[in-house]
Amino acid sequence: MTTVQLEVGALRGRIEQGNHVFRGIPYAEPLTGLARWLPPQPRQPWQGVRDALEYGPACMQFSGGGFVFPFPQSRRRYFMATGGGRPARDGDDSLLLNVWSPDVDRKARLPVMVWIHGGGFAQGAANAFYDGAPFASRGVVCIAIQYRLGAAGFLHGSGLFEGEVCADNRAFLDQIEALRWVQQHIEAFGGDPGNVTLFGESAGAFAIYQLAASPKAKGLFKRAIAMGGMAGTCAPAADYHRLSRDALADVGVKAGDVQALAALDRKQIQTLQKAMARRVFKARPADQYGRLSREKVGFFGAATGTDFLPQAPLDAYPQGTPNDIDLMLGTCAHDGRLFSLMLPMLPSLSARLFSKNFIEFVPGRDLPAAWDFYRQQMQGASEREVLDQVNNDAFYRMPTLAAAEAHAGAHPGKTWHYQLDYVSVVKGLGAIHGIDVALLFGTCHGVLADDAETAQLTEQLRRAMISFATSGRPAAKGLPEWTPFERASRPTLVFDRRSRLASDLDAPLRKFWQTEGSTP
Repeated sequence: MTTVQLEVGALRGRIEQGNHVFRGIPYAEPLTGLARWLPPQPRQPWQGVRDALEYGPACMQFSGGGFVFPFPQSRRRYFMATGGGRPARDGDDSLLLNVWSPDVDRKARLPVMVWIHGGGFAQGAANAFYDGAPFASRGVVCIAIQYRLGAAGFLHGSGLFEGEVCADNRAFLDQIEALRWVQQHIEAFGGDPGNVTLFGESAGAFAIYQLAASPKAKGLFKRAIAMGGMAGTCAPAADYHRLSRDALADVGVKAGDVQALAALDRKQIQTLQKAMARRVFKARPADQYGRLSREKVGFFGAATGTDFLPQAPLDAYPQGTPNDIDLMLGTCAHDGRLFSLMLPMLPSLSARLFSKNFIEFVPGRDLPAAWDFYRQQMQGASEREVLDQVNNDAFYRMPTLAAAEAHAGAHPGKTWHYQLDYVSVVKGLGAIHGIDVALLFGTCHGVLADDAETAQLTEQLRRAMISFATSGRPAAKGLPEWTPFERASRPTLVFDRRSRLASDLDAPLRKFWQTEGSTP
């Protein structure tokens, strides 16, 4: 066993493979009753020694926007391997985090990496799937945090009730509270509060883009790694407030009725989640909820024009982020293939249906023109591969490039762009969304090859991120020298069995989207 003394009390953890491991540490008060709809409150001190030996309950889980599909057997291997099909035990006392440290000497001053999990802001948890041991074993204090999901975290309603009830951006305020906890307590685990790096994938990357633009996050982290995300998952607070008012009415809660809001039970909150999704995807008139109705993908996102996020990230980055952070960002080559697997139908039809939700990101809102252009560029590709690539570039790659351009303009020498091209051993997956997580954490069994090149790539990816977290420059043995992103040559480190540095990767496709200066 191992013990640390914090300002709020003592914690007992375990020694595992030479690392000090503490699980289920509360950073905020339980989400009981009305507290579910309020900003997080710092955890009160406890008496004695608190056990931090097991993963705690997850935050309330939701079924990805309210829709549940019976995935065909042939696709379950991917979803189960990457955590998408795993049910999680949840509960009210769930604003928790886990810590892995190689050395709990306060003088160690080790770099700190804080993981923000994905799951579409509807599912996921800081559980065994995100095991920080590979990072602690390489000299980093690794932390994984939980935050409110679904309607509990993203029903923005400031002004609909008295005081801070149903406050905007509660999920992001949870993340801010966790980072404040890190600043206050991480020295007890051997970490350096002045050298904190955020890293996260999918929804975790969505969150990082917002945090990087938030004045409330100033001083809480120095660097960030955004994997497979989009900076544009946000909308004006007024759009969210109209949606929240209508969705609450669908479950019998009128604006101002705090008692009715606090009385919502688990089933009703799940219904509220479905009402939010239904109203966004079936809005009449089509622009009923402004940007949310037009773009749809941001209905679980950040409210702009608020204290947390005065401006959208792509508007804020060119002016300089509050922390002047270093930013490493990138995507998997086939992130968008996820969408052709999401529905229980032919992959090409699933991809085509999802593409309609991304039409606002397509030049001229002309999907047929985009498909035709990609068919010309991808000679010999199947229809599914063409649709997958258009979806990938609309939702992941081009928004990531737009974020790189916006950030690099005001932070010269501090932006690093990559693409992961490693292909799964599961036929048809390619370099799909989440394969980067499989490589980083080593807990996704069945999607990676068991060979020396995969092991080498795993080590290079981990070492590059740790190097970035330590010094602001990503590097690893066997990788080419990586140069910062800038608009003239657009360097991209392509991680693969044989990694390479590319200039203006896939330039014809990029130029079709007119990334430079755009705000997808």
